[in-house]
Amino acid sequence: MHSSKHPASNAADHNELLARYTLHSRTEIVFLLRGIRKRKLLVNIDLKGSRQIIVTSVLAVNEASNTLILDCARGDALNQDLMSGKGAEFVAQVDGVSISFSTGPVTLVEFEKLPALRIALPKSLVRLQRREHFRVPMPIANPVKCIVPSMPENEPEPISTHIVDIGCGGVAIADTSGRLGMETGRILRGCKLLLPESDAIFTDLEVRNSAQIRLQNGAFQTRLGCMFIDLPNDMAARLQRFVMDVERARRNSL
Repeated sequence: MHSSKHPASNAADHNELLARYTLHSRTEIVFLLRGIRKRKLLVNIDLKGSRQIIVTSVLAVNEASNTLILDCARGDALNQDLMSGKGAEFVAQVDGVSISFSTGPVTLVEFEKLPALRIALPKSLVRLQRREHFRVPMPIANPVKCIVPSMPENEPEPISTHIVDIGCGGVAIADTSGRLGMETGRILRGCKLLLPESDAIFTDLEVRNSAQIRLQNGAFQTRLGCMFIDLPNDMAARLQRFVMDVERARRNSL
């Protein structure tokens, strides 16, 4: 039987992964951001402490003035929220690679005779490929639920599992009912992730690995490592913001 990993080990793994994929080279950071501008890729700006996700684009990367110019949000209220001083999270996808950093203060400026947003060039950013997305552990005392539709379909009650850890590429769930089994390669359709302080996320999950864990009280539970299947863009952005918020809160508490 496998034993569960100690929380301190999980934290060390996350810190090591963050350090490994955090980019500090100013030249490389500017190159990445200019690539996003040149290709006119969409950027999500996730407001801290809010469910708002603002979709924008990079208008200019000015290395001399150490600034990044972004298109304004659609609506004065959103722009005011951005300039409230709380900061935000910059998230973009470049050929399957996630680029993210905390923006710090956001100011309103004029760019080419139109209103725009200005932030400082980041001193560092996180660059993660999908397979490298780190997972954040979920609390045991107040478990976060993942609801799996009944299996087989003639069973009336859905299966309530709890999330062990979660990342932008997938989730590990624990089942104590014995109804999910341990078979890998199958697709769990229409699962619902009940993330705290967020709207529910609906997704299909592909079971990639499984293990039976013996708990401290002697009971057993099945843990399934799952990959998200065709997660819609809006839910992927919501999930990425949730993961970043959890990881940021954990690092601030250390």
